[in-house]
Amino acid sequence: MKFLNFVKADLGESESDFEDDFVEKLQETIRRIKTNREMEERFMIFEEMLRDERAEGRAEGLAEGRAEGRAEGLVEGRTEGNIEYIFELLEELGAVPDDVRSRITAEKDLEVLKRWFKLAAKVDSMGDFLERM
Repeated sequence: MKFLNFVKADLGESESDFEDDFVEKLQETIRRIKTNREMEERFMIFEEMLRDERAEGRAEGLAEGRAEGRAEGLVEGRTEGNIEYIFELLEELGAVPDDVRSRITAEKDLEVLKRWFKLAAKVDSMGDFLERM
């Protein structure tokens, strides 16, 4: 219970005497870390790395969200526009082979086009797309 009280304590209360050896060791370790310049630098670098990773994750999430939104926005009767969305994504991976271009252009089933669009948004290479197509 004393440890849990320490964990839920705010900054000022965390320095109180909890009358527990384990909590006292934690408090001493925290004091030592706070006064150690090298540890402070390490924590700052770690915090910066976490911030960068979060930003990367947000950017990836936004890109996936846009792709999903476009996929959901594919409308029946407008296969030409839908096909252009697929080509737009695939061209980011490289040149689209003529046989693949022909196959996609010939497809009239909207569900198949939606599946290909989502696939094009997720794969990392043209080879992956062709394998899973």
